[in-house]
Amino acid sequence: METYNLPEDLLDGPAEDVNDVVIRCYTSGKDSVKNKIVLGCNMINLLVSGTKTIVYPDSTAVVNAGELVVLSAGNVLTSELLANGEHFSSILFYFSNEILNRFLIKYEHLLNSTVSKYGRQPFLIFKQDAFITQFISSVEDLVNSGQELPAPVRLLKIEELLLYLLHADPERFRAIQIITADKAQLQLKKVVESHAGRQITVDELAFLCHMSISTFKRRFNELYHTTPQKWLLKSKLELAAELLRSVDESPSGVYMKVGYQNHSSFTAAFRNHFGFTPSEYRHQQLNVPQ
Repeated sequence: METYNLPEDLLDGPAEDVNDVVIRCYTSGKDSVKNKIVLGCNMINLLVSGTKTIVYPDSTAVVNAGELVVLSAGNVLTSELLANGEHFSSILFYFSNEILNRFLIKYEHLLNSTVSKYGRQPFLIFKQDAFITQFISSVEDLVNSGQELPAPVRLLKIEELLLYLLHADPERFRAIQIITADKAQLQLKKVVESHAGRQITVDELAFLCHMSISTFKRRFNELYHTTPQKWLLKSKLELAAELLRSVDESPSGVYMKVGYQNHSSFTAAFRNHFGFTPSEYRHQQLNVPQ
């Protein structure tokens, strides 16, 4: 699995000025799963076709065609899925905190009376409407004109988009804030516990914590007094037990939900941890036929 530094890896020459805006029209003909992305600045992704999943340290966003997502800088995992054999397609804007801050200062009078009920978030998802559809067409026309877009034009386009989002839903727009750096221990705990029971590797957790694997394992042990592998296994099995206590679940359906590739390995791990097979456990908890 490769790590991509964006937008740096998209540039032909040296890194752009902090006050510059990078615009890219992106298409792909294949699915991609859990790419490691080091997002060096903020990004707006206008999804034209396909589905995109974005995993932040303490939250996950699923963006569908016909939506756009505003992302703050940081380490994320992204997956892109095609829809009905179509290409994955999106328009991407990359812009720095400085650009966003200058925008907020410029239009402060539009924000003063707005109090967000959403709290601080690393991303915001908006539905695309008729204006956004036309905006996407205008960007595609500019990018595909064959001429390099001057920096003032790119800045004007990001301001146009941000201003429209502010106008369309000021309360939600107010929730956009840049992720602040937490203390290492608190950040590690937030990342790990928000992904408990999910299909994620130790390497991916370390990446989301901005740590090497060795540093992550050492700090994990200091905090939880066990290894990440053992803790993740226990979390998966406890989630499986919780699901099995529901009358709507069955062992044959639960094992995939907690990340096992086959039923036999799930059964063996579950019995080793709880002393019962998943079917026996469900029967004991719900008193249902095995």
